Order: sequence, then C-alpha cells, then structure tokens
Amino acid sequence: MKNEVVDWYIKSRPTYKRLADKVESLLSEVFEMEGISYHIITSRAKTIESVRGKVSKDKYDNPKEQIQDFAGIRIITYVEDEVQKICEVVERCFDIDFSNSSNKSDDLGLDKVGYKSVHYVASLDKSRLELPEYKQYNGKCFEIQIRTILQHAWAEIEHDRNYKFTGKLPPDIGRRFKLLAGVLEMADREFNNISNDIDMISEDTSESTKKGDLDIPLSSTTLTQFISTRFSSISEKGIKFVPDKSGTLIGEMERFGLSTLDDFNKIIPTDYEEQLLLTSDDNELNEYGVVRRALIINDYDKYFSVANIDIDKFSAWSSRAFENREQKFFDHYGVNWDDIYEKYSVTLLSQ
Repeated sequence: MKNEVVDWYIKSRPTYKRLADKVESLLSEVFEMEGISYHIITSRAKTIESVRGKVSKDKYDNPKEQIQDFAGIRIITYVEDEVQKICEVVERCFDIDFSNSSNKSDDLGLDKVGYKSVHYVASLDKSRLELPEYKQYNGKCFEIQIRTILQHAWAEIEHDRNYKFTGKLPPDIGRRFKLLAGVLEMADREFNNISNDIDMISEDTSESTKKGDLDIPLSSTTLTQFISTRFSSISEKGIKFVPDKSGTLIGEMERFGLSTLDDFNKIIPTDYEEQLLLTSDDNELNEYGVVRRALIINDYDKYFSVANIDIDKFSAWSSRAFENREQKFFDHYGVNWDDIYEKYSVTLLSQ
C-alpha cells in the first residue's frame, strides 16, 4: 500500500501544487484589498521524498485522507496582532476543519515555552468549487500555517538543529532552546506593543491635525500622518502619498530649523494643495516632493546651504521628479531656478 500511495501522489502532486499556488494568490489579493500587512506568503506541494517518509512510519491507515498537508501555505507576519487579523481572513475565505486545526500556543499551556504557530486544515468553499477552474480541487484539503517572524526563526532553527541531532537534543541544549523561545516570545510581545504605540501616535496626529493642534514633534510617523490628513482632498482623488521610510526628510527639516508639525504647516502656501495636484504623476505623490518643494519655496538658499543636502543624490531625485510642469510649479511661487542652478548645480528636466 505504501508504494501505491507514493505512486498516487507522484501523479497528484501537480494538482496539489496548483492548489497551493491558487490559495497563495487568493490570500495575497484579499490582504491587499483589505490593507492587511504581512511579511511574506509562501506555498508548496509536499515533496515526494517527504510523502514516502511519512507513509513508511506505519501510523496511517488511509494516508490519502489522513495526510492533510500535501499542499501547504505559510504566512509570516511582522507582529502578533497581524496573526489574529489573518486568522479572521482565513476562516472567512475557506472551509476550516477545526477538529484538525490547532493553535500551538494553546498547546503549550501556561508553564511552557516552545513552538508557536497557528495551523489550519482547510479546503476551498463550496461556491468556489462549483467554478469550472476549481473543480479539480474538490475533496482536496491544504494546511495554512501562520506565525510571526520571530516565531518562524525559532521554529526553523530548532527544526534544523533537531535534524542534525537525529530528532532529539541533549537535555542542556534543549533547555537553552526553550529559554531562548521564552526570550523571543517576550521580544515578540514588545514588538507588538511598540507597533501599537506607533499606530496610536499616528491616530492622535490625525485627530490633532483636523483640530489644528499641531504642536507635535516631527518624526517619520507624525509627518506621514500629517501629510495624509492635511492634504486629504488629494487622497480623496485616489492619489497615494508615498512615505519616506529612511528618515531623511526629518533630518533635512530639522536642519532647516523646523521641529514641530506647526513649524512646517506655517511655511505651506495657501494654494499648495492645488499646485501639488498639478504635479502628481501616476496617481502618486512622494513625501520627498511634498516636503522639499515647500522648503525650497520658503527659502531655497537656506534649504540648499543649511539642510546639508547631498547634491548628487538630490540631482538624481530631481531628474526623476522634476518634469516640465515643475518649472511652472516653481515659477508660480517666484522661485528663480536659474539662480539655484548657478549656485548649487541642481537642474530641472526642462533646462
């Protein structure tokens, strides 16, 4: 029977591979539509060698039915709260076999540390299986694993070391692994708490911006939320603000002499939002363009001489962002770009 199962799987494996790919694609689309963040999704069909090893252990009466991870999907998140959001999506999108699904954290109990992950045994729902392209997956299940980056790191290391120790670690090393799992669990929770604190700062900044209370220190988080809220009419037109994730802008603004959102808001021209709309491209506005234009309009000599700009990098940025309409933009605010070019060798594409 063992060889029969392996022969069956050799023929069936391409179908399970397609199933795993389909589920990965479906989840990616839902996460994008619902704005759910995650680190990575991977999928695979079990290797033939792995199936051969499983069926040789004599623990299955009916391997075709009892092995439930011929197709597998793994979702790695950044923080623990994302795990819960993704679990809600999985339970909503697929038929879940809860009797064979598990949360490994619950299995550990209160007094143990170790492997943590959520495992679902699932199948496509009835409405999807009625579609012609999905009928081939009728009667086939798959496993979905969900865990954080730190949980994944610990699990992968433990699995690899256990393999090298032929399935069992020496007691002292095993204990050290368990202690490390506890440290990583604490770190996981702290990362989650920090993430929530940042979200709270973002929400507070949005509310304060709406109220006009802008005595808020500059940071990448507060700046991004301020721009999104302050120029909400731009967002409402479907134009996305691309954030500066490097922190470069904050350094430039501080060297320019700004320390709060109020300082920045005071140098923004009254018709700035309207003019920004004229320069948007591909339904995107980069935070670099939003901030740097305002600083240049306010005092370009101060910006280029005090803000400590890397002119080579700035020129590269300019050559991508400044098209012919940029000349009109700066002309509108009385900025003499010929003077800027003569002093700082920064050009516009139109020149």
